[in-house]
Amino acid sequence: MNFLFVMIKDSVVDLPLVLQEMGHSVTVMDQYAFDPIDLSATEPLSLIEQAVLTQNFDYAITYQYVPLLSDLFLKHHLTYIAWVYDSPLISLFHRSVFNDTNRIFIFDHTLYERMKKLEIPHIYYMPLAANTSRANRLALSIEDEKKYSCDISFVGGLYEKNAYNDIMHKVPPEITLPMNQYLMHQLCNWHEVRTWPLMPPECTAYLTNEDYSDTTAIHNFEMPDTLYLGILFLCRKLGEMERITALDTLAETHKVDLYTSSKSDQIGILNVHPPVNYYTELGKVYHFSKINLNFTLPSIETGVPLRIFDIMAFGGFVMSNYQAEYDTLFTPGRDLVVFHDLGELKELTDYYLNHEKERLTIAANGYKTVNKYYSYKHQLEQILAVCASGKEEA
Repeated sequence: MNFLFVMIKDSVVDLPLVLQEMGHSVTVMDQYAFDPIDLSATEPLSLIEQAVLTQNFDYAITYQYVPLLSDLFLKHHLTYIAWVYDSPLISLFHRSVFNDTNRIFIFDHTLYERMKKLEIPHIYYMPLAANTSRANRLALSIEDEKKYSCDISFVGGLYEKNAYNDIMHKVPPEITLPMNQYLMHQLCNWHEVRTWPLMPPECTAYLTNEDYSDTTAIHNFEMPDTLYLGILFLCRKLGEMERITALDTLAETHKVDLYTSSKSDQIGILNVHPPVNYYTELGKVYHFSKINLNFTLPSIETGVPLRIFDIMAFGGFVMSNYQAEYDTLFTPGRDLVVFHDLGELKELTDYYLNHEKERLTIAANGYKTVNKYYSYKHQLEQILAVCASGKEEA
C-alpha cells in the first residue's frame, strides 16, 4: 500500500520507518511539522494537497490528530489514520472529528469512551507500541555500560513550565485555594483512577475574565471551560509536584539519575544529566538502569504512556505509578512493578535493588510481552485491518 505520512510537532518517526519495513511505500512530508491545535497553519497545506493530487495514496497517516489535515483529506476522499498518544488531545474536540474519512485510534481507553459517547464515527481504541526492530538493533558497548549504568533513573521533563506557575503570584487566595486543595489531595496518590479535574465555576469566571489564560483553545475547540481550565492549570502542576516529590524522596537514601532539559531549584540532591537522544541514547539508559521510573502525566486517566513500551523494548525494568490499563495490557508483578503511593515506591525500590534475579526476570518478561503484543508491526497490522474492513463496508 501507498502511505502519505505527515510530520507532527514534537513527534517521532517510527511510524513511516516500520511501515516501510512492512513492505509499504511511504511518502514523508516533513517540510513543516503541524501543531494539532494550530488552525492557522493553512499555507503548509498546499504542499500536502499537491502530493495528494499527484500521487495515488491509499492512506494518509499521522501521530496525534490534526483538524486541518482531516478537512483536507475529506475534500479529496483520502482515508486519514491518526494514532493519538496524548490525553486529552485538545484537537479531538474539533468539529472535524466527525469527518467520514477519519480513522482515529486512541491509546487511553477512558478518553476513547468519552469520544464514543459523543457518537464520533470511526474512532477506535489502540494501545501504543515500541519500535522493537530498532530496539533490537541497538549496539551496546563497554563504554556505554560505564556511562549509563545506575541504580535508579528517570528520563523526562518536570513540567516546571506550567500555567499554574505563571499565574499563582498574581491571583487572589480565594481563587488559588480550591486549586491547591485539589493538588494536595491528589499528590502522589495513585490508588484510584484520576478523572480530569474541573475548575470550580468561580475560578473559571475569574481566570477567563482576567486574561490569565489563553482562551484560544476554548473558542476554537468544543471543550467546556471548566474542563479545559482544570486540565490547563492543574494537571501539569500536579505532574511537576509529583515528579519532584517522588524523585527527591528516593534521593534521600539512593542515588537517582535524572535525564532532563528541565530547570528547577528543587532537584539539587539528584544526579542531573542533559536530555538524551531518543534514537541513539535513550535505549542505553533504559537498558543499563537497574530501575527505570515512570510517573504518568495526571491528565492520562487510564492509558499506558509510550515510555513504558520503550523501556520494556530495551530490556529495562519498569517501576511505575498505577494506571488501570496495566491490569489489561500487562501483568503487574510479572511484566512490570506498580506503586500506589510514596511509601510503596520506597519499599519496592529497596526490595528490587536487593533482589537482582527477580528484577531481571521481570525485565525479561516485559521485553517478551512488548515484542509479542506491542510492537509497531503488531499494532499497525491491527490498525490496517480495521481500516480495510471499514473500506469494505463502505
